[in-house]
Amino acid sequence: MAAMSLLLRAAVALGSRRPLACSAVWGRVSLLGRAVSRPGVIAPVRHSSNHGKRMFVIKATEFYDKRFLRLLRFYIGLTGIPIAVFVTLVNVFVGEAELAEIPEGYVPEHWEYHRHPITRWIAYYLLDPPEKTYEKILAFLHAEMEKIELRKKEKDVYWLMKERGDGPWFHYDSIGTNLIDYDPKSTPDN
Repeated sequence: MAAMSLLLRAAVALGSRRPLACSAVWGRVSLLGRAVSRPGVIAPVRHSSNHGKRMFVIKATEFYDKRFLRLLRFYIGLTGIPIAVFVTLVNVFVGEAELAEIPEGYVPEHWEYHRHPITRWIAYYLLDPPEKTYEKILAFLHAEMEKIELRKKEKDVYWLMKERGDGPWFHYDSIGTNLIDYDPKSTPDN
């Protein structure tokens, strides 16, 4: 197969450079077709048995797109269908809560203010009560106020240090002069 390909390319190159003399004399086209005798043509176009050009069209792959959509449909079906069945059963058999008078001395819990049973379950098991949320917000605001006060104090301290000429540097007690050796030395390093 490789030998035939090389032979075909050699024949095309030969035919495109100089057409066969005998075919030119007798008025015929060259052995490889009339397109070969024109300069600039290197190889003929291969035609298949279905009477047309078979072209290899290069396009982007769709494998990952199709796989993503197939898996998306699968997981939506895997989770969505049971959830839809569960919600339908809750709506049919349990239904929404009815509004009633609150008895004297009874304080309702925070999840009892919701009408739908699924919303009540979410408020009871997953969400924090409003009192806890309020306390968390107050704690956050208290921490922020302390930061503001500390920043203000730090700004005042820096202003006073700049005005008075003092700073945050440290000083150490100097060594006594009795430890200094003033004797002449024979070598400077001794």
